[in-house]
Amino acid sequence: MDNRNCPAKRKRLTLSKQTDLHGLNFLSLPEDIVSRIIAGITLKEAVRMSMVCSTLRKAWIYHPNLDFDISTVPASSQHNIMQCLKRFIDTVNFVLREHSGLALNRLAVNFELHKEHANDIDGWVSFAISSKARVVVLNFSPYLGQHENNYSFPFHLFNDQNSSHLEVLRLDSVTLDPSREFCGFSNLTTLALVHVLILQDLQYFLLRCPLLEWLTIRRCPELHNLHAAEPLQRLKFLCVQDCAVHRIDLLAPNLRVFEYRGGSKVIFALSECLKLKTATVSFFIEDNLGYIFTEVPKGLPHIETLRVEMTVNTQIHGFMKAPLIFMHLRNLIMNITFGNVRRLGKNAVLQLAYLLEAAPFLVNLHVDMYCGFECGYRPKKGVVVDHPHHNLKDACITGFNGNGGQVALVKYILRNAVQLKRMAVDPRRKMMGQLVEEFEGRMVAESELVPHDRNGVLTILG
Repeated sequence: MDNRNCPAKRKRLTLSKQTDLHGLNFLSLPEDIVSRIIAGITLKEAVRMSMVCSTLRKAWIYHPNLDFDISTVPASSQHNIMQCLKRFIDTVNFVLREHSGLALNRLAVNFELHKEHANDIDGWVSFAISSKARVVVLNFSPYLGQHENNYSFPFHLFNDQNSSHLEVLRLDSVTLDPSREFCGFSNLTTLALVHVLILQDLQYFLLRCPLLEWLTIRRCPELHNLHAAEPLQRLKFLCVQDCAVHRIDLLAPNLRVFEYRGGSKVIFALSECLKLKTATVSFFIEDNLGYIFTEVPKGLPHIETLRVEMTVNTQIHGFMKAPLIFMHLRNLIMNITFGNVRRLGKNAVLQLAYLLEAAPFLVNLHVDMYCGFECGYRPKKGVVVDHPHHNLKDACITGFNGNGGQVALVKYILRNAVQLKRMAVDPRRKMMGQLVEEFEGRMVAESELVPHDRNGVLTILG
């Protein structure tokens, strides 16, 4: 079909007639214009472009984002570890030596390097400093060995004059050892520490980053307490995962989102964070359902949306005692795995009925559970006393296999949630990313739950 009348086609034809690339001296353009053009392509593309066009031979030296990883090394050199390492370091040194250093936005190094390469890495960081880079990424994560071989982040290279340009710092598999005299990063907004050996009290570093908004700390084994003597005024997002931390105690008046994954012995002391409305709490090893009902509402009292991932291996001690109250909780999402029924007892799943008592203003409840109990187990009658709930409107239970505790829990919700608009039961569960049908669960749901749906709110999914 003739597409000469297509507007886009006409535009391309017009441009080709009016543009004389052969007469254009690319390097005669203002440096900021060159930077904007080069910023639209990757560094590799800029290098390739320089190889096919003599006019653009040096265009790549203006590229604002310098990202180096294993692909920096030719495939022919990657099979030999020492040759690959030398080729990588030589390539980075060459690029930085030839680069203009103008309008640099990001310097990112993702490669296995250790403290023995400190001289080269220090030179790269110095280049980022002199080029006023906004973003610095040092990711040596392929190295997961002992921390004594870590490269130490060079705080000594920074001073009051050159540290103000850095806005994003991401460190992986390095050592962090700032002195108390460290000048700080006055404009740093994002800090990510992964598999980092933290040798000093982190608060001395955090308090010298007055604009910090996003803080992520993962797999830092020497971090036992996360605290600060003064408020972190700008902090909005906090993520602490897989650390041996015992206490998280911060005053962050603008903190809005908190994510935690690790052991359940941690103490959350974030009650003064009045804007903290969303939290994710994940426990994978220890038995911790009782902790959810006690320590979480104490440490995170202002939460409105809570996501919980956990394993239950025993029944709550003091099953009949009323839990603490989530006074502001509106949305609760739980991903829960139950252990052996012999350890748990028949009331294991029905323990979740306490959720309604613990969260009197809850509106939306979603429980995704894996429960391997036999269907014949039934909780004793009267274990949980009916307690009307006046705010729950939407409830969903996935992974329903017909377990007696699951049946009792759904019946409890149907009886007590007086404002319930929708009760969904899904007899499917996810395995290896695929939904697997629980045929027994579907039969039990239809035979034992449907007759108790007096208000017509029950839906069996799938």
